[in-house]
Amino acid sequence: MSSVEINGVSTYYEEYGDGPPLVVLHGATSDHQLWAEQLQPLTDSLRVIVYDLRGHGQSEGSTHKRYTIERYADDLAAFIDTLGLERPTVCGLSTGGMIGYQFAANYPEQLSALATVGAPTPQTFTLGERLTRVDVAKLLTPIMGNDRLMRTIDWVWEQLFRDSTTVDMDDLEEIRDSHACDAPEMQASEREKVMRGVQSYIGSQLEWDRIDVPVLAMYGENEPFIDRHTEYLDSVLEECRVREIPDATHNSHVDNPEFIIEELQEFHSGFDNH
Repeated sequence: MSSVEINGVSTYYEEYGDGPPLVVLHGATSDHQLWAEQLQPLTDSLRVIVYDLRGHGQSEGSTHKRYTIERYADDLAAFIDTLGLERPTVCGLSTGGMIGYQFAANYPEQLSALATVGAPTPQTFTLGERLTRVDVAKLLTPIMGNDRLMRTIDWVWEQLFRDSTTVDMDDLEEIRDSHACDAPEMQASEREKVMRGVQSYIGSQLEWDRIDVPVLAMYGENEPFIDRHTEYLDSVLEECRVREIPDATHNSHVDNPEFIIEELQEFHSGFDNH
C-alpha cells in the first residue's frame, strides 16, 4: 500500500504477487478496491498492480478544469515508468478499458497486451450514444446545481438500464468490507470532471492501427451496447479475441469474476511478456 507522484498527483496503489506485471484500471467514480479483491487468484503467477485514478479513491484530484481519457492514458504511462514496469499487460473495466484503448494507441511500446471488460470504443452506433455527446452538465448545472444534477443523472441511468446493470449491493459491500481500505467519498467537482472526460471520449478519434498488441475484449451477456463495440474491435484490430461473459451485466467483475480470471489466465499464458 503505497503512493507515488504521477504527473503532479499523489497516486495510491497496491500490488500483490510475483511474476509478469498486470496493471488493472477501475471504472469511472469507482476505485481500486473491487479489483484488488477479485483478482487475488491471479497473484499466484502474476504481479497484480491496482491503483486509484486521479480524483478517485485515495489518489489526489487536481486543479485541471476537466479530465480526458487521454490525460488518464498519460497518467498510466507515467505510472508504468515510475514503477519501472517492463511492458506490462493492462486490464481495464468500463472507463478503465477506454483508457486502455487510448493508452495502447498512444504508447504501443509500453505494453505487452491489453484486456478490457465492458469498455466501449469512441464509435457511436445508436442514437442514444450520439445523444450522450451533448454536454448536459454544462447546460443544466447553472439551473440545478451540481449535486442535484449528478443525483438526477444517476437516477436517469438507473431507470434506463436497471435491468442490465443491477448490482447485488450485499455482494458489493461484502467485497469492500473485506478489503482493508477505507476510501474517502469522491468530491462532486472531481466527479463532474471525470464524467465530462468520459463524455468527450464518445465520438473522438483513435488511431486503431497503432495498436499492435494482443487484445482481449470481454463484455457481459446481459450488458447493453458493448457487443457492437467488440464486433467493431474485431474488425479493426489485427489480433483481437472477443469473449461474452455468461450471466453478467456491466458489473461482470461482481457477477462472474471466475470467468474473467480464467480468461485472463489463458490470455496471459498465450504470449511472452519479455
